[in-house]
Amino acid sequence: MSWGTRRRNTIITLFFFIVIAIVGWVLYDALYEPPNCFDGKFNGDEVNIDCGGSCALRCESQVLNPIIHWARSFEVSPGVYNVLAYVENPNIDSGIESIPYRFRVYDEDNVLLQERRGSTSILPKSVIPILENTLPVGQLDATRVTFEFTEPFVWYKQELQDNLIVVQDEQISRLEDSPRIRATIKNTGIAPIKDLKVIAIVYDLNNNAMASSQTILNTVPANQNMEIFYAWPKPFASEMSRFELIPMYDRSGK
Repeated sequence: MSWGTRRRNTIITLFFFIVIAIVGWVLYDALYEPPNCFDGKFNGDEVNIDCGGSCALRCESQVLNPIIHWARSFEVSPGVYNVLAYVENPNIDSGIESIPYRFRVYDEDNVLLQERRGSTSILPKSVIPILENTLPVGQLDATRVTFEFTEPFVWYKQELQDNLIVVQDEQISRLEDSPRIRATIKNTGIAPIKDLKVIAIVYDLNNNAMASSQTILNTVPANQNMEIFYAWPKPFASEMSRFELIPMYDRSGK
């Protein structure tokens, strides 16, 4: 093969290599998708598929399940009960936007008397009292309550905002006939707080919850005080040791 032929073949080979490289680069640029949190692949800085790292979704290995400390029923009138579950989220930077739950109320023979479903959000590092009012159970007495979350937990990275509601001037009176609780709440923030719920829990000498109620305020103006009030139609079944007022509103910063 002459020198000229070899030179021509070399030029053709180089030309084809350059064409193939250009076509490959164009195809790669057109088809390549950078790692993201919704591609169903374990890539990027993820801890597992589409969770952890820079993804908003938290992996199961990164979080602890909520702690259900107890669930109780409280008779408010013959055949009608309130039910309350006391739940704690131990995770500092993880919350749940919405999760369904179920209460079930039983009599002393373990017969199901009533069921109530609902849903709640779970903020980071918080106590969540979940209250359902006025469950009718008929002529039988409610003696046992169960509470459970009915779907898998889906945790997201959340930055908890400061609690801007301060509860003060708490007073209880008329324990002998018709107990009353009064208190003042203050919005210490610079913006109104909407849909504020304040749940009252009354405890006996053994620190068991024996009564509950709630008040809901549509709007609490910024830097303003408002009074809240609770009443029960008859004395508590046991001697009271303390009561707790827990404000609840959207503190997710959204």
